[in-house]
Amino acid sequence: MRSKELENIFYGMTKYKPFCLTTKISKTTNNTWLTIMPLTQNLSKHWRLILFVFITVGLLVAFNEATSVLWSRWGEERYSHAPFVLALATYLIWIKRHELTDTNESPWLGVIFTIIASVLLILGELSALVTLTHYGIVVMMFGLMWTMLGLQTRRILIPFAHVLLVIPLPYMLDVMLSGKFQLMSSTLGVEMIRLMDIPVFRDGNIIDLGVYKLQVVEACSGLNYTYPLMTIGLMMAYMFRASMYARVALFLSTIPISIVMNSFRIALVALLVNHSGIEAAEGFMHYFEGWVIFFSCIAILLIEVKLFNVLTKKHRSLNESFDYLENDRDYGLAERNPYINKTPIYVATVLILISVTSTISVNQRNEIIPDRNSFVNYPLSINGWDGHTRTFQNGEDKILKLDDYFLATYHKNNTYVDVYYGYTASQRSGFVPHSPKACIPGGGWEISKASIETFSINEEKTLSVSRMLISKGQEKMLVYYWFPQRGRDLASEFPMKFALLYDSIMLNRTDGAIARFVTPVGKSISKSDERLQNFIAMTYPD
Repeated sequence: MRSKELENIFYGMTKYKPFCLTTKISKTTNNTWLTIMPLTQNLSKHWRLILFVFITVGLLVAFNEATSVLWSRWGEERYSHAPFVLALATYLIWIKRHELTDTNESPWLGVIFTIIASVLLILGELSALVTLTHYGIVVMMFGLMWTMLGLQTRRILIPFAHVLLVIPLPYMLDVMLSGKFQLMSSTLGVEMIRLMDIPVFRDGNIIDLGVYKLQVVEACSGLNYTYPLMTIGLMMAYMFRASMYARVALFLSTIPISIVMNSFRIALVALLVNHSGIEAAEGFMHYFEGWVIFFSCIAILLIEVKLFNVLTKKHRSLNESFDYLENDRDYGLAERNPYINKTPIYVATVLILISVTSTISVNQRNEIIPDRNSFVNYPLSINGWDGHTRTFQNGEDKILKLDDYFLATYHKNNTYVDVYYGYTASQRSGFVPHSPKACIPGGGWEISKASIETFSINEEKTLSVSRMLISKGQEKMLVYYWFPQRGRDLASEFPMKFALLYDSIMLNRTDGAIARFVTPVGKSISKSDERLQNFIAMTYPD
């Protein structure tokens, strides 16, 4: 009996204890797996997206100076729509996710894009042309995405095009384009004013109505319409249910529409000013007129869509003319292909790491900074010209990152020549000599005429400079400037950029300067030219 009891107790304990222990472990283990397995499956399923986001953030952090410049430029009025466009591009990619399958046909083309982007990044950093760095980042993201999705990337090509549209142009190109648009808008606007039988006279970008004078400044050049309208036009063309030719025509038409409508705005302001006074061109009325014209531009695009429908004999309403991408569409489950060629993705990722590392190492190498004489020794008395130096009062030298500068005004015979030299020991971090074409409009001056002038310094030496005739109201000035760069005198900005790139690679030098001479224009422009040329010849180093 004792043995039976012991047997029952023994087996009861052994059966009960293991059973309880097993149940406890099983519950804990199952709960853990229920928590971990879905997370692991999601990470495994979306590993390409996670890698893409990680590398994108890494690029923005690695090129933080270029990212800061981009964010700063987006604060400008003409690029203020950029954050919205970036969000729109992300949304367009998101709603296309149903059409993307787990395959990446022809992924090696993405590797080629990655190589091109690597070259753009290195060139951008070496030449201090930050726009190249911006394009390099976007193209690199596009190349990486192509390795992940292959030919399917074409389905999200337009969202990437939206991103490219909001990358700011280089300051120099932006200013030149703004000047062209100002002149076109002023000329066309004056012709419209004359059609309304209003007497008007145009002097450059000054519109003289007799009692009032209107100045078409840089902000009224039309680019504030053109850039956002191009983005809207691209979106409309993307959704437009028409042939590719019609879509391209719709997008390209945004440029002439913005120019013509900006000219119409100038004519409208002139009409209101002529009848109601200068208040019609200031304050709330000025901004209100701008918004009315911009929405009118969008309305013209919609009219254009309707016209395309009529020409192609498609009887559709405006609502039916657009594919709203996600509305009334049954995607179902996308076809899945379990095979993804991972090799190109790995190759592209390694290339990106090498590119970023190489670019950073290039920026960190110790470049050659040559010895030079300071501008302190620059003469203040030159053949009867008496100079008086001055300093920047608002910290412009710090903003321009100048290592040395000279600023003086020389007087002789009731006239003067203003002289400015600015020197930068290194332009590798993007601190290039600030072009007068970029800062002169910001000071309220208008560039009436720009050209390249070549004249003799002595019997053996000639000098080519950029020549600008500028005006502010009735005041006119003549400006000569050029870029002394590592033994070269370069007349304009673009040769300066190419020389900077070459010397950075071959000489490991990026030092450079800008020279600017300004004199007032009296009754004769030719005498002002002669005055500047003689003064420069006297001061040019032997």
